[in-house]
Amino acid sequence: MFTMRKEQGRVLRRSNIRWLVVGLLFLAITFNYTDREIWVLTEPAFSVSFGWSRPGAPLSHLALANIGLILFIWSLSYAIFNFPGGWITDKLGIRKAMAVFFGLWSTFTAFTAATFNFLSMAIVRGLMGASEGPVWPINSKASKNWASVKDPSKAFTWAGSGQAIGPIIGLAGGAALYSLLGWRGVFIFFGVLGVILAVVWYFVVRDNPEKHPWVNEAELKYIQEGKVLPTEPVLNSGDAWKIALRIVFTTQAGIGVLLTFISFGYILYTFLYWLPPLMYGAFVHSVTKSGYYSAAIDTALFVGFVASGPFNDWLVARFGKVMGRRLGSIVPMALMIVFVGLSYFTGTAHELLPTALLLATAAGLMNLTVGSYAVNGFDIAPPGTTATVYGIYNGILNLMGAFNSIIVSYLFIKYGPFIGFASAVFFMALFLAGYLIFIRESTWKRAVEYGYKLVNEAVNRDHK
Repeated sequence: MFTMRKEQGRVLRRSNIRWLVVGLLFLAITFNYTDREIWVLTEPAFSVSFGWSRPGAPLSHLALANIGLILFIWSLSYAIFNFPGGWITDKLGIRKAMAVFFGLWSTFTAFTAATFNFLSMAIVRGLMGASEGPVWPINSKASKNWASVKDPSKAFTWAGSGQAIGPIIGLAGGAALYSLLGWRGVFIFFGVLGVILAVVWYFVVRDNPEKHPWVNEAELKYIQEGKVLPTEPVLNSGDAWKIALRIVFTTQAGIGVLLTFISFGYILYTFLYWLPPLMYGAFVHSVTKSGYYSAAIDTALFVGFVASGPFNDWLVARFGKVMGRRLGSIVPMALMIVFVGLSYFTGTAHELLPTALLLATAAGLMNLTVGSYAVNGFDIAPPGTTATVYGIYNGILNLMGAFNSIIVSYLFIKYGPFIGFASAVFFMALFLAGYLIFIRESTWKRAVEYGYKLVNEAVNRDHK
């Protein structure tokens, strides 16, 4: 747990507790996405159990409609709770917020095994979605508090790569557990394990490095060096919300970041929730095989996520913050349009291997942008509003994800799976527009200066 370095002729030992926090956050986010993906994997199984589909047959129109509606309910509750979830995180701190919400969503994951019809499933998954809402605002605040100014993208994306490894575990591990325990047993297994990890988080993590007994002076100095404020101030709720809303909706850079989050929401949910149905309905017609094929494609999500942090930190060091992050998003997303477009033609020709390879490449390129567009979501936030600002952005991202469930399920039914999946190309173009039109050096500088001005006014007013 220590890094060796020389300073003034002697060897100092710098604790690396910040990476322990990142590692535990990675586990929490991994379970967050594993718990979602096992639901997608087991759709054919519980559809048969609930009488929506026939065994061994593609998902019926009734099953697709019900699945799309439940995904919408889950996504809507998840999206809505991003907004208060970010504010709650700013108030409670990352230690209490993650322990509480991790424990809650894991409990509802286990309760999914007790569902028996549409209504019971919709209620349990809706409550689970609300519990998962604060997870990304927590990651944003943890990255701002625990990362140095040299590696914010690395900290955020390495923790956030659980978003990519979670689906792999959910699909491959879930498929293996499904063959042993059935669909209900899969939910119980991951739910109970998640509750245990929530307890571990509470006892190991602290809100800030200066509060952690294992962080030594050398690491604390490294984390705080170059920061305007070593620790974020705690603003009153009214000021936090007003400042956050002004940054997001009244600055050009803030609006540009908003457009990237809106469009990425549709793209991400298409890959997370419609890849297994695409594999199942178009190619393999087997829960286990669709899980393994989708997991293989999702491996590229993990590779892209892990590479995204160092890649974008290097771009920022080489080209500056704004230009580096423009390059880190525009180039991968433009290439992604090409690969998803080609997958439509190989898919309609029922060529499984070329389609899988094209979609895997597109998935990796998608997540290569995270160290740019997503880090902007908390980097633009003024001190004291990090999780609140990110909660707004991520909430809107997931509102788009909620409507993705309705839109794509309709396209799957009306025009087939390949049209449904390829609809994400439009939002890739919207993502590029957000960067090209709104996020520039001048607009970014104005937004950051405006945010600091608003925070200083609020702090000075409170001290009078």
